[in-house]
Amino acid sequence: MKIKLLFLFLALTVSTYAQKPAARIFYGFSDAELLENEELDGSPANDIENHYEFGAELSIPLSKKISLIAGLTYSKTTIKIQNVFYYNEINNKSSMPHFRYNDLEILSIPILLEFNFWNYFFLNAGPVLSFELNDPDIEYSQNGIGYHLGFGGQYNVGDFFIFANPYFKQFATIDFKDEMLDYNLSQFGAHIGIGYQF
Repeated sequence: MKIKLLFLFLALTVSTYAQKPAARIFYGFSDAELLENEELDGSPANDIENHYEFGAELSIPLSKKISLIAGLTYSKTTIKIQNVFYYNEINNKSSMPHFRYNDLEILSIPILLEFNFWNYFFLNAGPVLSFELNDPDIEYSQNGIGYHLGFGGQYNVGDFFIFANPYFKQFATIDFKDEMLDYNLSQFGAHIGIGYQF
């Protein structure tokens, strides 16, 4: 009898604390900029003209409150590069600004731990592995390991749910290439998406 009660207790405990795996897709927008580890006089000024991303993630429950989040995210950024000085046709230096635009496309793999609380809210954080998909003709690489820090909310309707996840993310904090100057694409943004629990 004690063994039956023990198995019943264990079954109830597992069913109470187990979450369902879930898949979710999202669109992201952000205020992004290139942060550099040091500023040099005469170095080009860089602005982000637009940035967007979309992706898909799988949530694997580890306990009642904690899940492992893994997925793929595609990001596209247009970088406006301003050269402080350039040379005209007869090689005279001019201080008139000269701009060029380069697109940067990145495929990233987030591996996050997500902590759920108060039924509707969560915190997530973890490393982000990133790879450039194109050669944007820029002097700095976003290939490397960065990080994601986020806070969000989720509302369930049956097995479906909607969510919003404001976040801070930085690419290539640890750069795979040995660059003389280290520029990191950093974002304050939000993911908005839908998901389904299996």
